[in-house]
Amino acid sequence: MTIEDRYEKARRIHLSGDLAGAAAGYGAILAQAPDHAAAEAGLGVIALQTGRLSDALLHLSRAHDRAPDDAKIANNLGNTRLALGRIEEALQAFNAAVHADPELLDARYNRGVAQQRLNRRAEAEADYLAVLESDQSRMDAAVNLAAVYRAAEDPHAAIQVLESALQRVGPQDDALLSLAALLETVGDTNGSANALAALSKARRNDPQAVLTRARLALRAGDPDGGLETLRSLPADAPDQARRQAHYLSGLLLDKAGRIDEAFAAFTAGNNAMRASRANADQMANRYLRRIDDYRSLLTSAPSLPPPETAFPFSLVFFCGFPRSGTTLMEQILEAHPETVTTGEDSPLQHLYEEALPTPPAGRNIDAHFLANLDASARDSLRRTFRSIVERQKGDIAGRTLIDKLPLNLIELGVIARLFPDAKVLVALRDPRDCVLSGFMQPFRLNDAMACFLDLDRVASTYAAVMDLYAAQKDTCGLPIEEYRYEDLIDDFDGTVRRVIAFLGLNWHDDIANYRNRLAGRYIATPSYIAVTKGLNRQAIGRWRRYEHQMTPILPVLAPFAARFGYDSQ
Repeated sequence: MTIEDRYEKARRIHLSGDLAGAAAGYGAILAQAPDHAAAEAGLGVIALQTGRLSDALLHLSRAHDRAPDDAKIANNLGNTRLALGRIEEALQAFNAAVHADPELLDARYNRGVAQQRLNRRAEAEADYLAVLESDQSRMDAAVNLAAVYRAAEDPHAAIQVLESALQRVGPQDDALLSLAALLETVGDTNGSANALAALSKARRNDPQAVLTRARLALRAGDPDGGLETLRSLPADAPDQARRQAHYLSGLLLDKAGRIDEAFAAFTAGNNAMRASRANADQMANRYLRRIDDYRSLLTSAPSLPPPETAFPFSLVFFCGFPRSGTTLMEQILEAHPETVTTGEDSPLQHLYEEALPTPPAGRNIDAHFLANLDASARDSLRRTFRSIVERQKGDIAGRTLIDKLPLNLIELGVIARLFPDAKVLVALRDPRDCVLSGFMQPFRLNDAMACFLDLDRVASTYAAVMDLYAAQKDTCGLPIEEYRYEDLIDDFDGTVRRVIAFLGLNWHDDIANYRNRLAGRYIATPSYIAVTKGLNRQAIGRWRRYEHQMTPILPVLAPFAARFGYDSQ
């Protein structure tokens, strides 16, 4: 029997599911022919199948070195690197696989997965579309493509992809689960419920299905039904689903008036979120150090001459402490035909990511770097900023760009140095409602959001942010307009007209009809349910229901309540 005959025999044993027998066969081949790439790859695949990732990497790397043009070996090497979290290296392997065999759809799909994890949405989209063009039954590609569109805040494209795939292939649980969740976020409660009803019996209590049903109950004002739904969450649900369930329970209990239980649920959610990131406290401390850096450096940085060139659009930075109602005002302003808003995809933050040096461990080099800019470096950064805006929004000449991200509030010193021609709009809200609401939200963790995991730290972060804002407001030289969330609710026309005038725009009747634009829209913040319900006072003074739990932090917030005119409320 030749080596190749023995390899084919080992491969058939492998396909039959006898991994031990296949491993013995591949090993015997390598003992006789040490450079046999396919046998080496076979051992790598068995290691991958049995979760021995280090062994899989060793075998598949050897096999790829011996047969660099073998697409299947390169694809399996990519899968191993992906499982190890080595995503850039996985992408290199998938590129090699696609180059070797453009028709290997698994490699094209896997490359899309790697691109998606690296936040390269356009590249991921292209790979998934190529897979679906070749094989319309690939529901995995449709589900992932929908996730790409959702991340790009285009839920209708995501919904269309899933509905088309379901029409072609028929009911498929993963697609139905994704579709139900998407339809809920855009307010199509009937469509979401119908998608859930179409699930197979085995997946009716899938964690994602349970969470979506609970959100539908919250929308419907049925807290008891939502809480009962959450009791069906499987005991082995993923940690992420259990964290979401804590926050949803809190909202449902709050709606039911069960305040002590609601506070306990939010606390449990935040504790679980902290446990999910071993360095959560270090992240929070790093953010607070950044605030200190900004206070000490940017308020005393030397002035720069006027910029070399003006932007072809007007520039407004819209900020406020998180949960101040910025999402609501953004949706109102976006209704104006002469504005373009960013939906928290802040071009300023992209500028940091793309153009500033990588900070050494424990340092906030952006503050040090920006404080020492000269005019030439400043103008170069402005050109980069403009290219980022044009990449995101296209040609917006003559319009007003509203770069909205709440905690850009600490960046006024940066904004003044880079964009002295900008305006700043600041949302205010009763500090006690603001801090409480921040504590209740399942924010995606980054340095700033790590400060929201316990009530004391939310309050101290609020104090640090608003003190820095006060210091920079007095020194930055930028035109700044403040409005209060409560005034927007109580005097919509007066408050919005004042904001519109500050932006240098004329009133437009589309503003008053902003809610018509929200029908079926995706709001990519925790406010998405509240924003689509219209103006109401339900969230004003909510802190009083939690006054007992908030007693220790009220003295921290009292000076700010007085400063912003809330001390008598």
